[in-house]
Amino acid sequence: MSELKTEIGALLARYVAHWNAWEMDAVRALWDPDEAEPIYVAEESPALVGWEALGRYWQVSEPRRSEHFIALSDLRTREIAPGVAHAFYTLSWNVFIYNNRLYPRPIGGTVRATTLMRRKPEGWRLFHHIEAPLASLIQLKDAHERNVDPALFKMLAEKGLKFGA
Repeated sequence: MSELKTEIGALLARYVAHWNAWEMDAVRALWDPDEAEPIYVAEESPALVGWEALGRYWQVSEPRRSEHFIALSDLRTREIAPGVAHAFYTLSWNVFIYNNRLYPRPIGGTVRATTLMRRKPEGWRLFHHIEAPLASLIQLKDAHERNVDPALFKMLAEKGLKFGA
């Protein structure tokens, strides 16, 4: 693993851990305070530009009304300019929202994320983050494929039928 990937992986692991612990001051501390207009595009909200917008977003869940956890995987990193890095990865989110009639059971999803970071004396710091969910059609297709009874696959294999990945 490259030094860059190790450093960025450690930063993003701390970021996710702070989200999972609902430590929003610690989440903010991993952003570059010198950035005039940080950008955060969460899948569930309009684009947030500037510290005031990010602050409102980070406070929206107080007092805490849910239980959740986020997991990061498939990290790819590269330095795109001296002292500026790009990370591309998968975030899996899971949440249970108390007293929610629309979602009385836990729900979850997966997004692809891209984050830009700047090297600072204290380490890498975020200044731009975008989440991109899979299209609804892909999510529905995947759900339908997960629900196929294994007996059908056995029957089709016996007939010599094969499927791509």
